[in-house]
Amino acid sequence: MRLGRRLAVFFLALISAGAIANETAIDLGSSPLRPFEATYDTSTMGMTLDLKRSLTQDEDVYTLASRGKNLLINMQESADFRISEGRIEGIRFDSKVKSLKTTKRSVRFNRADGIIDSMKRGDWTQHQWAPHILDRFSQQQQLRLTLMSSKKPPPTLSFTVVDGPKVSEKDWERAADEVIQTPVGAIDTVKYRAVHSNPSKRASEIWLAPKLDFLMIKTIHVERSTRITVTLKDLTWLDETPSSN
Repeated sequence: MRLGRRLAVFFLALISAGAIANETAIDLGSSPLRPFEATYDTSTMGMTLDLKRSLTQDEDVYTLASRGKNLLINMQESADFRISEGRIEGIRFDSKVKSLKTTKRSVRFNRADGIIDSMKRGDWTQHQWAPHILDRFSQQQQLRLTLMSSKKPPPTLSFTVVDGPKVSEKDWERAADEVIQTPVGAIDTVKYRAVHSNPSKRASEIWLAPKLDFLMIKTIHVERSTRITVTLKDLTWLDETPSSN
């Protein structure tokens, strides 16, 4: 029972593992993000789960989707967004996590009316629209865009995310680069660590691969005494451009 609750907490943390530099508008061309399909091995307390993630594109709209299922948890997330002036511009986000109970989140971005509608625990709230505000999921792709546009990974990153009634600022700091061993081989990565007010109870780290357009390679999240690790297991680029790796 406790494991199911901890897994649900983790997946909410996993989709938040990203950051943006709010002050930076970047220009990487009309289609800077390559479509992909990836599988991540997720492990905690002796249990595993395959998390499947994909990024697809239909004209100017990207769709990021993620799903995973085992005996204790069934989760699905998806987000639609565009890239405007080098920045992720959200369209909508939906999340459904089934464990001991079902947890749902949704965000609707209405730029024309200047409003963001956000749902958490069944309650909808409204916020003023702003170009740098992201949902919990598509912010990961903004992290990639920011790093792809930088001459070198910056020492700190921050992002703004809407989640129900809150619009919060999050901070990440760069740690030492590492080579991560994965089923697809050894991968050079840059590493960031989340800045938490109480790191002894909660900690998050993320590793991203410069040669794979800063795709997430590994994430570790610690919530109280539970440690959950996610590592890239398989990767397929959906376009025909040869990989730079």
